[in-house]
Amino acid sequence: MSLMDKKKQMKKISVVIPTMNESKNIKEVFSNIPDFVDEIVVVDGNSTDGTREEIKKYRSDTKIITEQPSGKGAAMKTGFEMATGDLIIMMDADGSHDPGEIPLLLDPILDGFDVAKGSRLLPGGGSADFTPFRRLGNKIFVSMVNTLYSTNYTDLCYGYRAFKKEALDRIYCSSNGFEIETEQSILMKKAGLKIKEVPSFEAKRKNGNSNLNSIRDGFKILNVILKEYLKPSDTINKKDEHIISYTNKVNTESRQRISTPDHRPLDFK
Repeated sequence: MSLMDKKKQMKKISVVIPTMNESKNIKEVFSNIPDFVDEIVVVDGNSTDGTREEIKKYRSDTKIITEQPSGKGAAMKTGFEMATGDLIIMMDADGSHDPGEIPLLLDPILDGFDVAKGSRLLPGGGSADFTPFRRLGNKIFVSMVNTLYSTNYTDLCYGYRAFKKEALDRIYCSSNGFEIETEQSILMKKAGLKIKEVPSFEAKRKNGNSNLNSIRDGFKILNVILKEYLKPSDTINKKDEHIISYTNKVNTESRQRISTPDHRPLDFK
């Protein structure tokens, strides 16, 4: 259906969702995605519980890419490469992100911002799944990033976001795990993108167990913060051989894995 921005230009909307054994959560998420969303791209970590089949019950037009599980970051990078929308939303499949908030994320983008990132800590936001340990870790990491990179973020480790396609093209994330959200936040600032935080409420995971490990993933987030701080700033947008090679590899492998709504391989000849 698409949406119109403030310049009266129609924008195609894509949603990218990573999944792995989320069949019991699919109805909660996919049945509530707004009708104006033109494209849903799912990157599935080879689920064995019928996740892909469940998705088709609620959105038969979903583009599903199946790959071996390599982490949330790896799945998001594949999804971003395969999404064809002008505006791209990233969200989780566990029911913690309310699809009803998609318009709130898109409003700043349609108004001219490059990125809108959900924040659980703005007035109007919140979380039913923020343990004291996770809240403390997030607060420490937010303070570090704001100090080292001169940002004004209120939240960091939260992956409900919307981007202009061209904004995603300006940041190259190498993270394969949950730390991709922190890396994105840092690279967005380095790239000079216009960023708007919007209130968001994080619900508890509806069913199943999270793959997040607070200690392990906390160290990965810390590593990203320090690594990017020590990296020369002029490397941010270089299209060197490594990045070109990676992009070509993602395109080739993803096209080999992609399935159409009726599960037949696409013919790219």
